[in-house]
Amino acid sequence: MKKRTKITGLVIILIILAVWGVKTYRELQKPAIGLIKVEGGITSSLDSLETIKKYEDDESIKAVLVRIDSPGGIVGPSQEIYQRLLKLKGKKPIIVSMGALGASGAYYIACAADTIYALPGTLTGSIGVMMEFVDLSEGIAKLGIKAGSITSGSLKDAGSPFRPMTEAERAYFQDVIDDSHDQFVEAVAKGRRLPLDKVRELANGRIYTGRQAQKLGLIDRLGGYDQALEEAKRLAGITGEPRIVQPAEQLGFFELAGRFLDGYAPQSLKTGGGSLRTVRLEYRMF
Repeated sequence: MKKRTKITGLVIILIILAVWGVKTYRELQKPAIGLIKVEGGITSSLDSLETIKKYEDDESIKAVLVRIDSPGGIVGPSQEIYQRLLKLKGKKPIIVSMGALGASGAYYIACAADTIYALPGTLTGSIGVMMEFVDLSEGIAKLGIKAGSITSGSLKDAGSPFRPMTEAERAYFQDVIDDSHDQFVEAVAKGRRLPLDKVRELANGRIYTGRQAQKLGLIDRLGGYDQALEEAKRLAGITGEPRIVQPAEQLGFFELAGRFLDGYAPQSLKTGGGSLRTVRLEYRMF
């Protein structure tokens, strides 16, 4: 009797596995749309680059939907993601869907798309570049602290927080900013098929609502994720409900524990440290 019960149980399990296997196989045969999320500050590009490459190589993925909710970030990673999407663009349709924010470096990335969607109240644009500096010289002088440096060149310690910036240093950084801004303007003009002069007029760092951006030609259509998904299906020639593919987030025990503790940590403990000397060139909204 016990043996018969075990056999019956095994048969039931095998039937369940077979049904699940057939269902999974059928699901995998459906054409797919790859989803990429650009969220928060853009500080690295490696994960996005890896995902884009996988979507490019996967023949079942017929289009890529980029969901953006970001104020921008560092110049280099923003440009890397933009360039990699631009390379993919000739092979598979790319559609961008903006949430609350799609500004600065995030808007740079969006310019690689075939079609950009934003909500009427989305904040986008902010086409500009910035560097931020701290001058602590007066404060440390009051404390009786003196700071100095020995450099191999006159501009090696430019932007040091321990002394006021010279006019030559300010002009030096302005040249860097201007060149990076020109690159941004050129990318927008190319991606949006707009005259350079028109983009320069719009590229003074100001933000636009989605509705304003559409009138100016900075986005294509007003709508949310669902509308962008429908456009991805249309451009990919998909009928019916597609599979939505996105990278799975894999976290180890210590990463999960760290995230849990981070939710209860005081703000002072969450603030990342860094050298005051570090100068970052950024496309960001604020």
